[in-house]
Amino acid sequence: MSKMFNDWPEEPLEPSWITIGNFDGVHLGHQELITQLIARARKDNALSVALTFWPHPRVYFTQSVEGFYLNDRSEKKELLAQTGLDVIVCLPFNQQLANLDAMKFMTRLNEVIPMKGLLVGENFALGKGRQGTGDVLQSVCMQIGVPCLHIPPVMLDGERVSSHRIRQTLDAGEVEQTARLLGRPYVLSGTVSPGKKRGSKLGFPTANLYFDLQRKLPRYGVYATLVEMEGRIYQSVTSVGIRPTFDDGRMPSVEVLLLDFDENIYGKMIHVKFVHFLRDEIKFDNVQDLIDQIELDKTDARRILDYGI
Repeated sequence: MSKMFNDWPEEPLEPSWITIGNFDGVHLGHQELITQLIARARKDNALSVALTFWPHPRVYFTQSVEGFYLNDRSEKKELLAQTGLDVIVCLPFNQQLANLDAMKFMTRLNEVIPMKGLLVGENFALGKGRQGTGDVLQSVCMQIGVPCLHIPPVMLDGERVSSHRIRQTLDAGEVEQTARLLGRPYVLSGTVSPGKKRGSKLGFPTANLYFDLQRKLPRYGVYATLVEMEGRIYQSVTSVGIRPTFDDGRMPSVEVLLLDFDENIYGKMIHVKFVHFLRDEIKFDNVQDLIDQIELDKTDARRILDYGI
């Protein structure tokens, strides 16, 4: 089990191979980097350590709060822990940290976590103004006396796997491609909150997901999804968007219709896995048209979830 730190460790750790990054999504590229890191650490009888940050520097500098993160903080830690890392250090990203140049940051890091080596991605940069790019970082590590290795990016369909690319696939509703880049389906987690109960009145009781507004939502529309709840998996249809038939379009919502399920789940944590984009949002002229479309959505979702077509 990985050891977690939410700031610099108070006591120096054992000699370690270290990687540094934001690891938003913990996608295939991150996974390959960590796999190589763990292998080098084991070969040198050292710890494998991932150093990450919260909030994401881009969020910190832009003060943007909506629709960015592929994982929340706890999900990111859990996904990193699942890779088999020995230690995960999540530093609070603040102005003090942002002001450190590459030399000061790496010196501080080596004091707290004595390095056997640093392993990072090809386009990695750190330090004030991201000036600690490849050659600069190599020079800094040479002065400290540790090797600095860069690994090439993981490619899929001729393009680099990256968090930015994953956000683009979500914007397009291409959740199958998102899953390929992540190595697993894209998931939104949250507690079920009481809504306006419009679904129940229409004969389709839905679970309104209370989610973190900083999380990246897929393209607005309706999806075939799988819901994990209390260790069980349920087929479902999930609507992401602004409910144009009823609402004013200001606040996005995530509504989940569990198929063949009729229980009160208010307050329960659910994990919604996006499988396939069914259709765009539609503003219906009348309620009956909406009811008819939901029946079609249920049929389409069952076919896709059962047979993949």
